[in-house]
Amino acid sequence: MKKMIIRGELIFLLMMSLLGCAAGTVDTIESGDKAARNNWVLIATQKSDFKRAVILEIRGILENNSCYIKVIDIKRLQNENISGFDAVIILNKCMAGRPDPRVESFIDNVIQKEKLIVLTTGGLDSWKPESSRVDAITSASVMTDTTVIGRSLADKALDIIRSQQNS
Repeated sequence: MKKMIIRGELIFLLMMSLLGCAAGTVDTIESGDKAARNNWVLIATQKSDFKRAVILEIRGILENNSCYIKVIDIKRLQNENISGFDAVIILNKCMAGRPDPRVESFIDNVIQKEKLIVLTTGGLDSWKPESSRVDAITSASVMTDTTVIGRSLADKALDIIRSQQNS
């Protein structure tokens, strides 16, 4: 009986992973002031209406602060050179208590963790990276909260940019 339960859980996790990997892809979008060399922000995300609304809020605030913003799909995160970016915002969903494995691997391998801001969405899941140098928050995907969450993430990115300019 215990083997059947474990096998069922493994099949469920495999199915969820496959569904997550097969989800729609986010188009790469570049906006803002590319000449603003000290104000570059990378946003890596997954496709969802909630995350799209949060990103619209973030982009509006950052563009008003003369920032260059590049939005990519989380699937491309491992291949992105983040050394040229002043802040990196990652929006990912938590499934079965874990984030997208690509996100977790990326965070583990980044040296400059202090430039990372991570939003993890999920029902009852509340995963956060192990490193205290990563600014991480969790939230349910409630559409009425997109403005507040987007403003919070944009403010965090601006704080990181300002702290680098003052050092």
